[in-house]
Amino acid sequence: TMKCAKCPRAYCSRACQINDWKTGRHKVWCGKAGENCIDYEIRCAGDKGLGLFTLRDFKRGEKILAERAVATKPQMGQSIDWSQLKNENVRKATMSLAPIESLDLDDKFEVNSAALGDDNENAGTGLFLNFSRVNHDCIGNVAHYYDPDGVKLLVANHDIPAGTEVTFSYACNQSTFERTLRMSLRGFQCTCVACHNLEIAAMLDRMRELDNKIMVLGSQGHTEQAIRVGRSLLKLYDKLQVSDLQYTRAYYDLYQLAITKQKTVNIGIKFIGLGYTHALRFYGREENPEVRRFKHYVDNPSSHRNFRLIN
Repeated sequence: TMKCAKCPRAYCSRACQINDWKTGRHKVWCGKAGENCIDYEIRCAGDKGLGLFTLRDFKRGEKILAERAVATKPQMGQSIDWSQLKNENVRKATMSLAPIESLDLDDKFEVNSAALGDDNENAGTGLFLNFSRVNHDCIGNVAHYYDPDGVKLLVANHDIPAGTEVTFSYACNQSTFERTLRMSLRGFQCTCVACHNLEIAAMLDRMRELDNKIMVLGSQGHTEQAIRVGRSLLKLYDKLQVSDLQYTRAYYDLYQLAITKQKTVNIGIKFIGLGYTHALRFYGREENPEVRRFKHYVDNPSSHRNFRLIN
């Protein structure tokens, strides 16, 4: 066993280290993301089975995990090349995933795979062993994204103390009824605080309602009203300590609505600046395409097609 010279990551061989530095993109995230058994661990999470827990405090925006897929499926309908699992330990770890009763690798992939991109059905899916151990919570304390360099990342929504289970919602932007139904179809009943507290559940439903209302009002030309709704949404975000990713998306929506009118252009410019701040904290580096997009509009707010579209 050997370790990276710059961080605690361990390797079985020099060849493995070189491959991870280049193909696994450790060169990008070295020292910038948590490591298994040092910053987080996989252990028993009670009735939920195994879960991922922090071993140290994490600040808001910190990357708890940066992991490459052990197997990928390019597009829907295509088969998985299981020859990718050349390492016997990786194969054993894959077989330990749900469904426990199945010995079929395709079943393991079907249940545990995640998208290799955001909001892109053609991006393909991948199997991430440690990421697969993160359990559901209707609010959650982390969000995740797939970096274009080929790594899945978990990002802290807010400060997370050591010893805390890391969770995210498997059913984002769905109503309480829809979330409950989806979880039951997956074979379990959620026991998070939102599922036991009607007030918090109502706040989640209200968030979804306001989020949808912003663009509806904007499409009808009610820009000022849409901005007021957006500000109400942001207050709910503050109360529930949601991910920087959600702030980023909300600020972008508000920016592209506010700049349609001369009266609210300056407000829109403020929104895109705030969106950029959240995007940079969430994605973690200036080179990320989303961060670059926000930076472009911060520097050139009038370059957006909506700029003073109405007057």
